[in-house]
Amino acid sequence: MFDCLIGGGCYNLRTMTALLLFKLIVVVLFLLMFLRRPSLAWGVGLVTVTTAVLLDTIMGTFDRAALLAELGFFFYFIAGAIIGGGIFWLLAVLWPHLPKTAAATAPAVVAQIGAVPAAGAAESGPAVPSANGQPEPLPLLEAATNPDEAAYDVAALLSDVQNRFGREDVLDLMFDLEIPETAVVSLNQNLQTLAHEVVAYAIRNGQTAQLALAIERILTPPPPEMLPRLEKLTPVSPRASLRYYLLAHFNLEKLQQMAARLGIDWEQLEGAEKRGKVRELLQYLYRRNRVDELLDLMREGTEETATSAVLSTSVSSPETST
Repeated sequence: MFDCLIGGGCYNLRTMTALLLFKLIVVVLFLLMFLRRPSLAWGVGLVTVTTAVLLDTIMGTFDRAALLAELGFFFYFIAGAIIGGGIFWLLAVLWPHLPKTAAATAPAVVAQIGAVPAAGAAESGPAVPSANGQPEPLPLLEAATNPDEAAYDVAALLSDVQNRFGREDVLDLMFDLEIPETAVVSLNQNLQTLAHEVVAYAIRNGQTAQLALAIERILTPPPPEMLPRLEKLTPVSPRASLRYYLLAHFNLEKLQQMAARLGIDWEQLEGAEKRGKVRELLQYLYRRNRVDELLDLMREGTEETATSAVLSTSVSSPETST
């Protein structure tokens, strides 16, 4: 007690304890974000923060001058990697929310080859609340620059998604086109704005043709007989093909059984309905490069079903003949 009053040791101890708790909280927050939304950005952020905390703790625990002399140039290499990782994480997280440039937000004419824009097409998206509470129209979508894609009516595609899609449909569209959530999803975002961001992202990345096909398939799902055969599906097959195959040929009980065999807690997958569970199951496996394991289980189940059918037929054949 006397030492605390004379030298201020207790104050320093409390400060160091508070700083250590703060560092641990930051690391835990990054870990939770990475587990909730596994991505390169949050992975780099987690490694960067953890490395920075460990380096700072070591430098504060031991003789700083001796450590600097021992590490030499390697210390500056680690410090540069930490700074670079922090900048990468910050840009990756903030990039989808940065304001567009003047060229990107300027009004663009929706072009068509050999055709005029659809009659009555809106010149701007639906109004959304702005910072001052007044509604502001969404920016126009840029016309596709690829001549092969310029024939698509971008305004009509956006109208289909905004007016005919529910939230589950938009999430399916994002999955089919492999659009990352961090690129289009933001806080307090309504469905109209999300649909606009998804369509805009697809057009910017030259996916106008794939966008049109995905929208058509979501509005009119292909019948089971039109889907690829199971033996033709591979981990590099279009995501939509595997999603539609699971929806058409597997019920909830079989899906839960396969998830259990893959070591996945079915109840932890987001989605209240079958389509949402299937999408989240596939998303989980794609992120971890485990789709081949799912395909093996699907083929195994199909072979068991075929064997059971053959056995039942063989058993019933003598009865029929008698």
